[in-house]
Amino acid sequence: MTLLQGSLRLRLLGLILVPLVVVSALMVAWRFNDARGTAEGIFDRNLIMLGLAVSRDVALSGGDTLSDTTANLFSEATGGPVFYHVYGPDGSFVTGYSSPPVRRPANVRLDLNTPVLFDAVHQGEPVRAVSLAERVTIDGISGVSVVTVWQQLQPRLAFANRLAGRAVLVTASLLSTVAAVVFFGVALGLRPLKQLEQAIQRRSTTDLRPIDRQVPKEARGIVQRLNTLFNSLTEAKDARERLISNAAHQLRNPVAAIHTMAQAVETAKTLEDSQTRAGELVAETRQAMRLTQQLLSLEGVQGRPSQLVSCELNVFLKEYAARVGPRILDADVSFDVDIPKERVIAKFDETLMQEALTNLIDNALQHGGQRLDKIWLHLATDAEAVIVEVGNTGQSVPTAISEQVFERFTQGSESSGAGLGLAIVAEIVSLHGGTITLRSSGMTCFEIRLPKENASRS
Repeated sequence: MTLLQGSLRLRLLGLILVPLVVVSALMVAWRFNDARGTAEGIFDRNLIMLGLAVSRDVALSGGDTLSDTTANLFSEATGGPVFYHVYGPDGSFVTGYSSPPVRRPANVRLDLNTPVLFDAVHQGEPVRAVSLAERVTIDGISGVSVVTVWQQLQPRLAFANRLAGRAVLVTASLLSTVAAVVFFGVALGLRPLKQLEQAIQRRSTTDLRPIDRQVPKEARGIVQRLNTLFNSLTEAKDARERLISNAAHQLRNPVAAIHTMAQAVETAKTLEDSQTRAGELVAETRQAMRLTQQLLSLEGVQGRPSQLVSCELNVFLKEYAARVGPRILDADVSFDVDIPKERVIAKFDETLMQEALTNLIDNALQHGGQRLDKIWLHLATDAEAVIVEVGNTGQSVPTAISEQVFERFTQGSESSGAGLGLAIVAEIVSLHGGTITLRSSGMTCFEIRLPKENASRS
């Protein structure tokens, strides 16, 4: 597990700060470019202003000197020294710095009365310059005078960096504030969850009561899910305890009978008597084995996730009827199968469905009594469901237990079974999202209905 996965605070910190850092970096880069543009605009306007001032002073003073106002402008120029150079009408040097002036690039055209900005090099340093050509008269000579004012690029770059640096400082302060708020604020925000954890830790392993305490709405889903899980665990625990208790009660009699019969076999005085009692012992042992198998089947059905697959239900029932038919006929009972030729597609688990049908058939054979002369298996559909019907003409289910016939260990008064077969069927049908009902009026008929969304007829 990585560090971010192990800490919610660090995870939130990463999820929040990483996008903010990326956006902040883009904003700082944009701010730096914008600051450079702002600095260039300010410094260029300053150069043009100084160039115009020098040109006016040269025209007014005949090239002798600059006015005090213009001199002050040069001394207060933004970011560093500003240089100027003036050529007179005859092309001679008039005033300014006597060192060689900057040269305009060949592609820069100088027109009268129009300041021209350009980049150049002066004494090996890159500079920004402005040139202005105007008609003047100096010492009686009239002609075009060219004024050039320039300044190194470093001051404007330093000005842009200062503007960008302020943006970086503000951004870093905001990021630090966000990081501190997230890191420490999450701990405060998660305090109710910490209190919930402590409350759960104080419970014992047998205390599965629902959690009943105030929690933030963001955590209510978790608490509701925990309460649902606790309820399911409580129901499963109660069901397991009932099953163990009932199983112990149901197995006690067969085991005691087996023990008694085994002693009777051991003490039998004749071989014939011993064989008779051995046969009774085998029958009782078989009954105990069936009870044990049904208990295991019930437990397996309850703990097994359903694996519903779309299959042709009519084909499955025909194949099942072919397998179970001989056993029914051997019991001298007719077997009526009514399955449509059209395809009936349904979602079901073949193993579980076979277990359910077998239990219904066995229930009819074991409890049908002398009246039993027919068992039927029908398949039909209606507008809402697919219907599988298993019925028989045997002894009807007593009215007193018809309401509880699908509950565990529910038996008829004369039944020798354990009362688990129909409970297993009900569990299987429930796993399929269906329902099972009993009709018992002169006959016994179990109707299994699968929901329409799980099946369709074509």
